[in-house]
Amino acid sequence: MAEVDSDPCRLLGRERELSALDAFLVRAEADGEALLLTGEPGVGKSALLDAAARRAAVGGVRVVRGGGVEYESDVSFAGLHQLIDQFADELVQLPTQSREALQVALGIGSGPAPERLTVLGASLELLRRVSTGTPLLLVMDDMHWLDRATASVIGFVGRRLGGSRIGLLGATRPSAGGFFERTGWAELGVGPLHDDDAIELLARQFAHLPTRVLREVARESQGNPLALLEFAAAAGHPRGRGGGAGPPSASATIREVRTLFATRIMSLPAATRRLLLLAALDGSGSLTTLAEASGTAGLSDLGAAERDHLVMVDERSGVISFRHPIVKSALVEISTHDDRREAHQRLAEIFADQPERRGHHIAEAAEAPDETVAVVVERGAHLTLERGDVVGGVSRLLRAADLSPDRRDRSRRLAHAAFIGAFAAGELENSSQLLRDATDGDPTLAATLHAAVATAYMLVNSDGDVEMAYQLLTIAVESALAETDPDREALSRALYTLVVLCHYAGRVDYWEGLDDLVARVGGTAPRDALMFVEAHAAPLTTPQWALDELDREVDGLDDVRDVERVIRTAIAGFYTDRLSGCRRALDHVAIEGREGGAVASALMALIMIAFDDLHAGRWDAAETTAAEAGALAEDLGYWLYDSSRLYVVALVAGRRGDLAACAAACEAMLAWAAPRRLGRVDDFAHHALGEAALGAGAFEEAYVHAVAITVGGPGTLHTHDPQALWSALDLVDAAVHTGRADEARDHAEALRAAAMGRLSTRFALISTTAHAMVAPDAAAADLFDEVLALPGVEAWPFELARVRLAYGERLRRLRRPRDARIQLEAARDCFDRLGARLWSQRTSTELRATGAVRRAGSAGGVASLTPQELEVAHLAARGLSNRAIATRLYVSPRTVSAHLYRAFPKLGITARAALRDALSDPTSDSAR
Repeated sequence: MAEVDSDPCRLLGRERELSALDAFLVRAEADGEALLLTGEPGVGKSALLDAAARRAAVGGVRVVRGGGVEYESDVSFAGLHQLIDQFADELVQLPTQSREALQVALGIGSGPAPERLTVLGASLELLRRVSTGTPLLLVMDDMHWLDRATASVIGFVGRRLGGSRIGLLGATRPSAGGFFERTGWAELGVGPLHDDDAIELLARQFAHLPTRVLREVARESQGNPLALLEFAAAAGHPRGRGGGAGPPSASATIREVRTLFATRIMSLPAATRRLLLLAALDGSGSLTTLAEASGTAGLSDLGAAERDHLVMVDERSGVISFRHPIVKSALVEISTHDDRREAHQRLAEIFADQPERRGHHIAEAAEAPDETVAVVVERGAHLTLERGDVVGGVSRLLRAADLSPDRRDRSRRLAHAAFIGAFAAGELENSSQLLRDATDGDPTLAATLHAAVATAYMLVNSDGDVEMAYQLLTIAVESALAETDPDREALSRALYTLVVLCHYAGRVDYWEGLDDLVARVGGTAPRDALMFVEAHAAPLTTPQWALDELDREVDGLDDVRDVERVIRTAIAGFYTDRLSGCRRALDHVAIEGREGGAVASALMALIMIAFDDLHAGRWDAAETTAAEAGALAEDLGYWLYDSSRLYVVALVAGRRGDLAACAAACEAMLAWAAPRRLGRVDDFAHHALGEAALGAGAFEEAYVHAVAITVGGPGTLHTHDPQALWSALDLVDAAVHTGRADEARDHAEALRAAAMGRLSTRFALISTTAHAMVAPDAAAADLFDEVLALPGVEAWPFELARVRLAYGERLRRLRRPRDARIQLEAARDCFDRLGARLWSQRTSTELRATGAVRRAGSAGGVASLTPQELEVAHLAARGLSNRAIATRLYVSPRTVSAHLYRAFPKLGITARAALRDALSDPTSDSAR
């Protein structure tokens, strides 16, 4: 722009802004800083960027420019590519991991998709390396048009410049939307020029125009510098401008400026317009790319556009830039369809090694549906999804569908987009519309596997209609199996979705139907899909090949950015205790999903992260993550997954002894699930409530809950009953404490026979502890010691504390109080660290019975009670009957009565109701 006076760095009427930029440049060179200019189109943001760049360059700062491109906002890392191209020498000096991460992300290297944080860190590392010798200023225009991936990098870098010699100066429109997140950036608003400044600017640039004309131009331009200059130039033209009855609106002003630019563009030679159109549609600003796309013509025809100040060419940096984005918009608008098609074809040819960019241009060049083109675009969509860009992937799938000449191919691609939209992006409404478009009222298309998978997935997440979804999907799978060459990708998704349906339904007939389908699928389905079915649907009987396959998937998950693959792998490892190995990948999905649009995947990741924190004893973190997942579930309306989130909440509350909160969470999940006959959610509630009852010493209640989960009752383990595996120790514990010795032994034997220990350390702990609890006295201690010696058992602190509690209880019964105290004190300390209040109290009760709190003192009061009398008195004070106390302490009701008979006179009371006050006598140091 030409909003300048005699000083090329001094803009008329911008003293405030220039002063702020000078201060910014000083601070940036000293300690790093980012600044964002905001203002309407044409207000002068680009001119201020230019002025800052010139001032920085004069001061010896290296200036590198980039920005958003309107026509490449859906091409991942397109904006970052502009910047990195200018740091080729420094890029090769980066450490291998950082260099390869950037090269793969930009599509100029091969290898697994890098982790987002690795790309962000590598970008910052590169810029810091560049600025080591010479201060660096990054100038980013049109940030509202940055692609999502680049916007993430620029936002990340801009918030972490402290301690560097890097300035990051950007410009954006205040309400233009886009992907750039400006949180944490300082902003400088750029408004219109004042009337006096506007007239002075015009007078200097157009001294030949009458004052009357200058005032009219100033009025009509509303202080917009771009409009001022263009209107004044048009006013001095023999044809002039059309008059107006009153001052135009801001939008009308910009439309007029666009018209003026269009007139100037049309006056250029045809060869020049072709070159400019290539530059506009490419968007990278690379002269090398432009020269390659122009063929033998080269760049010699750019001169006319340069002379008319429509573009600036910097041969030193190899960059071409348009005077203003409006020039590009006007250029594209006035071009013909054939002009644009030819330009896109040329660009598609030179991007043959970049599938996403090639797909974009070849799609734009297509005149009609073409399967060859659709395949290229779909391939680019898959690469985009593998990078973790769900929004971009869905966009490309929709474009591929538009280009599909065959209705079934079109339907398949639309249904795939609908599934990804629901699975990853959480867009049920949009996905439903896509599905309607995919089937187009045709029942044959609605019955295809892709359409059935998408429909079933949306049914269960919106309405919770598992029954209809199951019927629809099983029919579609059976139809697909009858085909000669079924779609393996669709079959894989169908099996995944069927397992989810059967899991939440918790019905034996559903599992039997799934087992039958899997047997018929045989080798048709991909191996990873069969692994998922085996590991998640029937963890107890998962074959070794499936566990080995799962371990390989988990080991390589850190390098995977395909959110669908990450979520599937984590769910496959959920009931076989492999969540911790998926944690980094799940963290990535959660972060990326919240920032990048894959919010439904983020919801699933957050729920599994909460479970991982629960298992590891990080209960505060589990609660925080569950709360975040709950907010997402409410926003999306994904009530099915919210029941799993409430399961975490209930388990944490129950273990902490907050029985009311545990019950409330269970009631909330059952209120939604019960009308929909979701039996698995019943199991969630029974597990949480049963575990809470065990902590409170309500063993009969705990037994009822544990048995309710177990299909077939004690002594049986159904292959498709994972919650029964998680609560297996609860059943044995409750059975032992309620005198059901046979049931306890039967269930412990079933666990031993199932060889659960091969699945994980926790399952080995559960099985061996259950066996120890029912073993003969001579063998029990050795079995408990075997559990404590399991490798990695410390990773399950709550379960380990329960083992020590059970061990201490058994040692006390064996009249080994000293050994019992060692285990019980360790258990109590762990429960205290976790915040498991009732479990700690239960353990303290056992400790007192070993004599741990026995005190020497007066002949009367609490201190005079024997350990057994004290224990019985505490339980009776809590309201337990003699029979309940007897069950808990492994004695007869008559013995309990005898202990109370001797305790009453020592405490100076005559009635059971006075026990609580007597035991809490503050004068006794034993009454605790």
